[in-house]
Order: sequence, then structure tokens, then C-alpha cells
Amino acid sequence: MWTRFILIGILLATLTSSYGQKIVTKVDKDSHLKMLKDGVLLIRLSDQDSKIKALQERGRTKDAKALEDETSSLNELIVETFSAHFTYSKINFITPVDTKQIVQDKSKPLKDVISGELIDLSSSVYFTDFGFGNPADSFERYNRKGFQLLALEDGKVAHLGRDMFYAGVKQGFFVGPFEKNMVKTVQKLNRRFLSGSRYIQ
Repeated sequence: MWTRFILIGILLATLTSSYGQKIVTKVDKDSHLKMLKDGVLLIRLSDQDSKIKALQERGRTKDAKALEDETSSLNELIVETFSAHFTYSKINFITPVDTKQIVQDKSKPLKDVISGELIDLSSSVYFTDFGFGNPADSFERYNRKGFQLLALEDGKVAHLGRDMFYAGVKQGFFVGPFEKNMVKTVQKLNRRFLSGSRYIQ
């Protein structure tokens, strides 16, 4: 009987680890920096439509409106901040669902959701969005929301394996306005990529 429990435990542990593992890049840091500079960073804007719809269906119209306004404000801030302060590579803005299309076939035309221009996906493609990041080869999360870069590699989305490709946005009463911290974070990412090092002044 104990043998059966042990075998089941091993099987469950194996399944959990295989489903939870993230694809980690095979490319080194300097190559990623060069490919990013020559490529495009696709910034996935927040999409809370399903949550907003669910709140509306439950009659929670105030909460739905609050979430809609919050999402819209966050997206506007992200667009404004990256457009003004990220100069390392070309950027475009997409929705989260666009990622699937790009992974399946990046030769299909895709428009920037802000400018309406066609996005050039012929070179290296990177993704980021505002949320909790995960260190490569780990089930843990970074301790604050921010921007983590991922790469389209061999038809899959891969973690870059180094924390210099992640920067968190400070939030809270003692750290100043969220908008200013968002600017500082995007500037920090830009400087990291320019210097090739996480440790910058």
C-alpha cells in the first residue's frame, strides 16, 4: 500500500515539474542585447475585458467601471512612458492575445494597437508587459510588479535567464508617486541594455 502512495507521489511531482518548467533561452546575454537593439520590443497592454464583463454580469457596475478606468489609465501610462523614455530598440504595442498569433506565424500582418501601423516582425521579437515576473528556472516571482523581457525563440516564448532583463516598479506610500517610479523603471531598463550590465548608476 505504501509503495502505491510513493509511486503516485513521484508521478504527481514529475507531472507538476514538467508542466511548471519554463523555456529558458539558449542564447547568451550579449547576443540578446544585440538582437533586441536590431529587433522589436512588443509591449503587451493590459486587457481586463473578461473581468470587467464578469463584474457587469454580476451587477457590480461600479467595480466594473473602476477596473475599466484603472486599466485604461495604466495602459496610457505605459504607452506614454515607453514612448518617451525607452530608446534602446523599436517598440510597438499589442494586446495579450496577439502573442499567440505571433508565436504561431509571425509572417501574418499585425498592427500596433496605438499607432495603427504595421509591425515589422521580420527581425528578432521580444515581449514584455506590466506584471509579476518569474526568474528563469524558478517557480518564485520577483517581489514587485514590473517589466520582464521574454524572447521569441524557435517558435516559443523563452525566458532570458538573467535578472538584468527585469525591472520592478516601486509602489507604496513611502516611495513616491507611481507615475514617477514607472518612468524611473523604464529608464533603468534602457540604461541596463545600453551598458550591458544590471549594475548601473
